[in-house]
Amino acid sequence: MNLSLRTAIIFATLLGLLLPSGVNGYISLTRQLDNAQRQISLDHQRIADILVLGMQEPLWNLSPDAGKPLLESVISDERIVRITVNDSTLGLFIEANKPERRRGHLHSLTRVVSKQGSNIGTITIELDDGNATTRIRSEQRLYLAAVLLQIVLSLGLILLLLESRIIRPLAELSRQAIQLARRELDEAFVWRRSDEIGTLGQNLETTRKSLKDLILTLEQKNLQLETDILGRRQIELALRASQDRYRRLVESTHIIPWDANPDEWRLTYVGPQAEALLGYPLAQWYQEGFLSSYLHPDDRHHAYRLFSETSKTGVSEFECRFLSSSGEEKWVLLTASAQCDADNKRTLQGFIIDISERKQAELDMERYRNHLEEVVEARTRALASANHELEAFSYSVSHDLRIPLRTIEGFSQVLLEDYIGSLDVNARNYLARIRSTTHNMTSLIDDLLNLSKLTRIEVRCQTINLSALSEEIVDEFRSLQPQRQIDIQIEENLRAHADPKLMLIALRHLLDNAWKFTERTQNAKISIGANDINGQTVFYIQDNGIGFDMAHANKIFSPFQRLHSHTELTGNGIGLAIVQRIIHRHDGRIWAKSQADNQTIFYFTLPNKPQADHRLPH
Repeated sequence: MNLSLRTAIIFATLLGLLLPSGVNGYISLTRQLDNAQRQISLDHQRIADILVLGMQEPLWNLSPDAGKPLLESVISDERIVRITVNDSTLGLFIEANKPERRRGHLHSLTRVVSKQGSNIGTITIELDDGNATTRIRSEQRLYLAAVLLQIVLSLGLILLLLESRIIRPLAELSRQAIQLARRELDEAFVWRRSDEIGTLGQNLETTRKSLKDLILTLEQKNLQLETDILGRRQIELALRASQDRYRRLVESTHIIPWDANPDEWRLTYVGPQAEALLGYPLAQWYQEGFLSSYLHPDDRHHAYRLFSETSKTGVSEFECRFLSSSGEEKWVLLTASAQCDADNKRTLQGFIIDISERKQAELDMERYRNHLEEVVEARTRALASANHELEAFSYSVSHDLRIPLRTIEGFSQVLLEDYIGSLDVNARNYLARIRSTTHNMTSLIDDLLNLSKLTRIEVRCQTINLSALSEEIVDEFRSLQPQRQIDIQIEENLRAHADPKLMLIALRHLLDNAWKFTERTQNAKISIGANDINGQTVFYIQDNGIGFDMAHANKIFSPFQRLHSHTELTGNGIGLAIVQRIIHRHDGRIWAKSQADNQTIFYFTLPNKPQADHRLPH
């Protein structure tokens, strides 16, 4: 930092006067700021605790509207700028934002919301400390005004003393220093002051005398300069030797330097490594037409490109093949650039780099790529054959396996009808169990065929009304069990872009599960609806049936996985596997949340949609 003497003295004096008061003021303001920030942190934690408790139920039930009253109550605090609530599966759940409140530093706090041991979401609160720091800034301004007043008063007194005791004597010293720079050494410098400036002036007089003597000495040193010129010539000789060593170093590498005359199409210099590259002596490389003679026949057009086009464009680089003395092809990377010598005559300079190993690796890679394509084609044919065998197996299951089942069922029916008097109670019970088992086997075969068809059936999407499909299925269930008293609520005009046949199957299985699981529940209730979460529509089917333990949630969509025994509920355990495949065929997701002996909610999405609105107009 370059400061004048006047500025440095003023700065040092003011710093000595203001430093103690500045430190005291800074410590006081810092203590106030720490207290304000500590209070803000405590309030921040308290607000976060309130939101974590209040958002457990809305996040668990995916009901943003249930959490909005608490969010609006908390955001009424003028210090809070933004609150975001995120679901662990769907992302942003609800948000409140007041960006106009931001005036100071923003503090952010994120807390995890848990229920029943599972992390169901997070809450982030951003709180501004602007109001808390406004008073402190006001005190800082008052403190600054007091410091400035003190600076003005101190500055006037300092300038008065500086002008008389320091500035004018320094101006005289400066004049005498300029005389020294101009070599005006005959006038003596007289100083009668006994302070530091007087001492400096006396030293300047001593310097004048020494400088006068030094000039005489320099004249003698000029004679010695001629000797130094001789030493410089020796240095130039050493530099040439260094350049020679550099040339030898280049020639000892695998990169071959070369020079050429473009007018004669002839190499004028080539590194000695060229002999090892092709096996020809260096003298043969310098022959006219060497490149056009020993380039591969398919690459000889590069000789014209090298000597003609490079002279015009100034730079060139290409790959080509040379024929060695043994007849072997050598791949090289040839670089060239046009230069002008001292006589303004154009020459070519460049390098020859052996890339045969790299080219061989590229050829091996190409052969391997072709081999991979053959393997893929063979596996494709094998996959087509496997699909054909699967279709044949499905045909065998649907026809050949049903015949013995029908035979067993028919003969057991005959025994029950024609020989009922000859059979005791145990025999009739055995025959009834045989018929029941054949019915279950037939149902199992049908489920297997349906599951295998879902992987091959074409999905034809269109706009469908899920509410109408659900009402159709519920009416069918009520007609089969008119004695059931169950409250079913279906949200109106639920729309989706999906295959109507596949969605009818999926809804039938989901509603059949809800119908069965609420069979032993008093005040049974089933709800069908949708929620908009972060711009995405999530459909749900909810019941208050027997539910299941979430520890087994990863099994419910696997074929033949049952969480309840056959004595409790009927079925083969394949319905939810069919539902999952149908939803996945639509590029959607399906998941479930449940509490044992309480409720079950199945959620699913259908993202393949031409429009964002999932509710039909009334």
